[in-house]
Order: sequence, then structure tokens, then C-alpha cells
Amino acid sequence: MDRDVIKLAVVGAGYFGSFHCQKLAALPEVELSVVVDIDGERARAVGKQYGVEWLQSHLELIGEVDAAVVAVPTSQHYAVSTGLLDAGVSLLVEKPLAATNEQAQELCRLAAEREVALQVGHLERFNPVFVEALKHINQPKKIDMERSGPYPGRGGDVGVVLELMSHDLDILLQLTGSRVRRVTAFGESVCTPFLDRASAEIEFEDGLRASVKASRADSTRARRFRVADADGMLEANLAGSFVERIYSDNGHRSNERRMVARNDPLLDQDMAFVRGLLNGSRPAVGGEAGRAVVALAARIIDSMQNGGSS
Repeated sequence: MDRDVIKLAVVGAGYFGSFHCQKLAALPEVELSVVVDIDGERARAVGKQYGVEWLQSHLELIGEVDAAVVAVPTSQHYAVSTGLLDAGVSLLVEKPLAATNEQAQELCRLAAEREVALQVGHLERFNPVFVEALKHINQPKKIDMERSGPYPGRGGDVGVVLELMSHDLDILLQLTGSRVRRVTAFGESVCTPFLDRASAEIEFEDGLRASVKASRADSTRARRFRVADADGMLEANLAGSFVERIYSDNGHRSNERRMVARNDPLLDQDMAFVRGLLNGSRPAVGGEAGRAVVALAARIIDSMQNGGSS
């Protein structure tokens, strides 16, 4: 874009939308101009907080902004994003990109056809623990991933595979370029009409095997993964501040811990989106990466619905 400032809107003034407003309002490259939410009171409150206009329909943004952050519930991602992309508005869409693979494909097609940016909010890409771990993983063979916590009282319009597990599916897909050979998955509903606990065993054609567990119905919180690779074992606590390499030699175990400075992943993500628009670079997490996650999530859900295998 031939300008120094992006005129930007946030669609969805709930939990994440309000945080996006906070981060974007602090960026000198951004003119945060509009907050949109179908709940007029909520839109008005957040708009007043940041001294910007508020609206109840995202369609009123067309022709008024360069870009938007879409932070509405997952079930609404497609409807909101389609109208904006079709009108030439660049988007950062909270993860997952869409509720189905077909919807995600259509959003990617629209973005390419209209020649606008489409970034997906897979926030762990900006987590310094993951960034550090990625530097030290060498030919992964087996990966165990866990993400759990109590039900937060928000979200819940889709199951835990799309809402939580999608974080780890994106990480997993960064570690292999191979196709999925087989998926075996199970889940259960606990506190919503959708699946709240899920576990999946995923085998890739290159031999990599992954065990992925996600729950939004547990009393304890966890965000971690362990990788067995050519150099031994690596552990990463995504909610912590270090990556640990574990060596075993003739029965003797030793650990090498790498400390990681914490950052603000949401701020870094939003900065990457804005600066990518200004300099014309590819999105940090493009639409196709988001679509690949939705496709794998869909295969896991299909496995659950077909007796555990796909």
C-alpha cells in the first residue's frame, strides 16, 4: 500500500476483539477507525474506550477501511469474511480460519481472486517458546501434544478440535511436509453440546506419528508438547519460559535448558499483519496454512464420527 498508516477495523468486540483493539490502537502504523459487533451495547462500549466509531454490521465497513481483524465466533467466520474479502478488504481472521474445509477453501480462493491479504490468527507461531523449539527439532519421529483447561464460558460454538486442538495441529504441520496416512480419534461432550475432550493419533506418510490431546473440561491447564527426534527428546512448555533438550547415554540422563524471553504474541501477530500490508510481504500465517489446519481438523472429526478411524 502506498501509505504509512493502515485504516483498520475490528469486527467482534468480545474477549479477543477487545484485546486486538488494545494492541492495534498502540501501533503508530494503524488508524483504528471502527469497532463492529452485532451487540450494539458492546460495540459502543469498546468504541468509546478507544475513541472510535462503532457499528453493528460489518458490511458498513466496505469502502471505509483498508483491512479488518475478524474476531467473531468461529461459526460466523465464513459469513463475515466472505463479504469483506469479496469487497477487497484484507483480513486477519482469528483461528480457525473457518468451521469447515469447504468454507476455508472458498476464503482462500476469494483472497487470491481479489488480490488481498488473508492472515490467520494461529498465535502460537508468535510464541517465543515455539520459535525456539523449532530451531532445535531435528527429524521428528514421535510427537506428543497436550492442551487443556477449564471451560472459559466463551466460545463453545464449535467443538474442542477446532477451538483448541487447532493450535497444536498448526504446530504439527510446521514439523512435517508429509501427507497424513491415517487418523484415529475419539472425543466426548462434557459441558457444551459439542465435543469438549478429544484425542487423536495421527500417522504421516514420512513415518512421523503424533498423539494430540485437547480438553476444555479439565481443572488443570496445560500447553505443552514433547518431540522424539534424531537428537533425543525435546520438551516445550508453551505457557512457560524455556525449552528443554533431554539426552540419554548408557542409562545416564542429562538435561539442557534454554531460557526464552517472554513477549506479547498478540501484539507481535498484529504488528506482522499491519507491516505485511505496508510492505507488501506475504502474511506470516497465510490462508492456505489456516486451510490445512481446518482440513486436518475435519479429518479428525470425521474419524470420531466413523468409529475412531479415517
